[in-house]
Order: sequence, then structure tokens, then C-alpha cells
Amino acid sequence: MFKLIWQEEQVDLWVRPYKIVCLSNDSGLIEPIPNTVSLHQIKKNSNKSLRDYFIDEHGDPDEGRFKRAQRNFMHSCAAYCLISYLLQVKDRHNGNILLHSDGHLIHIDFGFILNISPKNLGFEQSPFKLTPEFVDVMGGVNSALWQEFKHLLLKGLLAARKHQDRIINIVEIMRS
Repeated sequence: MFKLIWQEEQVDLWVRPYKIVCLSNDSGLIEPIPNTVSLHQIKKNSNKSLRDYFIDEHGDPDEGRFKRAQRNFMHSCAAYCLISYLLQVKDRHNGNILLHSDGHLIHIDFGFILNISPKNLGFEQSPFKLTPEFVDVMGGVNSALWQEFKHLLLKGLLAARKHQDRIINIVEIMRS
């Protein structure tokens, strides 16, 4: 839904929907997402920062391949920050965030949304996952990419507000 809204409003945010097939009340199939690795696996397998991982994977930060991956990261990070904020998505640990080989972030496991969670299970208080390492991948708070990130957040939020009735209708279905 958000992907369609942002496409209609020509907001350059990126999300990766994936298919889920419900087989019964307590089972289903989830489409695999190839060419990805979880942030957890990256951190587990390396003592490097996320930016250093990007350099290893995409080359010199001043070259085109790195810059494309960096922009992909920024566009997807902004999109998932907005989705997490608007739908109150929780449980955003590094095992639930994938990094695609082209630099895009992909969030998975949306089991805890709209403040729906088991009793006594504490989740992060932050409305979305935006770590200092994410900001570092974008070039830091003084970079042009960071400024574009903030601008895209605003444009994406305004587009979502314009289509709030569509979003609310889907949320009402999910809550019932």
C-alpha cells in the first residue's frame, strides 16, 4: 500500500513487498528474498562498521557503485522509518532487517505492529530504527544525502497523510 501511495505521489521511497500465503490459522509460506543478509549476520561475521561493510561490498566511496548502493540504502531506510512509525512496527532488531546486495534495506517479520504484542514483552521505545551506523552509511549528518533523507521523510509523510483514508481502512481490517 505504501509503495503504491509513494509511486502515485512521485515520492522516491523504496520498499520491497513480499508474498505471504496463509495455509491455516497458524501456518503459512513466506516468499524468500534472495541476495540478502541480515544485519545480525553482518555484525556476527565481522567486527567492521556497516559503512566499512559497504566499502568492502561496493568499493571506493567516491565511485559510482558505492554511491548507488548508498542511495539505495537511504531511499529504503527512509521508507521503512516511515512505515515503522506510522504502523507502530516493533521488534526491529538486526535479525529482522536485511541488506540486499544492491544496498537496499528490507524489513521482515511484522508480527508486532499497531501495539499488538504479548503481555510483559518489552520492545524498543524508538518509533523506528535509525542507528548512528545507518547515518554513517549515508555520509553523516552534514552530508547532502542526509539532507535528502530528511526531505524524503517529509515528502513521504505528507503523501501518507494525503492518503490517510486508504491507510486507515487497511489498519482497521488488520485490527479486527
